[in-house]
Amino acid sequence: MGKRPAVKFRRRAPAILVFSSILVILSLTAIANFLTMRMLESSKAANFKLMRDVLASILKSTEDKALSRAEVVEAIPAVHNAFLAKDRAKLLSETEAMFKEQDEKYGLQSAQFHLAPGISFLRLHKPEAFGDDQTSYRPMLVDVNTTHAVRKGVAITKSGPQVYGIVPITDDAGKHVGSFEMGLELEPMLNKIKEAYNIEATAFIDEKMLTDIATDLKGDIMSPKNRVGRYIRFHATHPEVAAALVADKDVEIVEPSSYERTFAGTSWGVQLVPMYNYAGKQIGVYALAQNLADANASANRARVWQMLAALFGIVFLSGMLLVVLRGLLIAPLAALNEKYAALANGDASQPADPTDTYVEELQALAENYEKLRAEKSRS
Repeated sequence: MGKRPAVKFRRRAPAILVFSSILVILSLTAIANFLTMRMLESSKAANFKLMRDVLASILKSTEDKALSRAEVVEAIPAVHNAFLAKDRAKLLSETEAMFKEQDEKYGLQSAQFHLAPGISFLRLHKPEAFGDDQTSYRPMLVDVNTTHAVRKGVAITKSGPQVYGIVPITDDAGKHVGSFEMGLELEPMLNKIKEAYNIEATAFIDEKMLTDIATDLKGDIMSPKNRVGRYIRFHATHPEVAAALVADKDVEIVEPSSYERTFAGTSWGVQLVPMYNYAGKQIGVYALAQNLADANASANRARVWQMLAALFGIVFLSGMLLVVLRGLLIAPLAALNEKYAALANGDASQPADPTDTYVEELQALAENYEKLRAEKSRS
């Protein structure tokens, strides 16, 4: 077998060191990119949780407002006494101005007095309609008149879905005689989420429940353009975004769900939350959407800077390695090797470079060369 050719140090060593440096830099860049993506995902998860928390907080606040206002109105002596006396005209005169003011300021969609177990006595939002039995489709109302306890939550009535607060009414002897409720619209609640947190909010309501119960619902809400699966898009702060981001299959949920989707070239984070009535029965779905353009742009900028830093590191380290190895080791060693070769051939005329021009490890080699050259010169 022939002798295997030797690999030159001046080629192999720089190549190994440069390759190793590139490998380390790329590995560190990959780790940094991985951590950036993890941070982005963690940030998005935090945003989804924030959307859920915002919805829960504002929903509770709206329920509390409906209940507290119902308690305040019922506690007014003139209102309380007019109801006990079953004086509908007097009761309306005491509450009509209040209802109009609350409706204009806070979106009070309905207010109603009931006689137990659930007979409408006076609708402030529709005074001409009374006397109908609502026990067949108003479980919250039935519950209040059965347990004589306050209740609050989302419910579907003839005028549509609302956030209700219902308080029981007792006579002077403590006997339960009926109830009073206030219903706040969903629209102001969803609009508040957008105004306060820049989150687009949509409410989807079960179509069958709306068809069966919300017989007084006005407008074109009950139309095919608003149908999403088995739900009706009842209100959206941005209808175009809601239509693009939430499809039929998306709303078929029984627990919170989140995902990302692109609309008009922009990525959105979508959080879906089941809508329950006071008794825990699902009657719809809330959809919350937040623009992720800033978060994604920040992550992309971070990745670009990481790649630029990696490229700079590769070029800089490779250059430094080549300069150090060739300038301080390989080139001086090659020069000494040529002088040793000449000396071996009998030529002692080539002196070594000054000792201080060599790195410490080569100085001894240069000194030994000078000793050999001096001996050669004397012989």
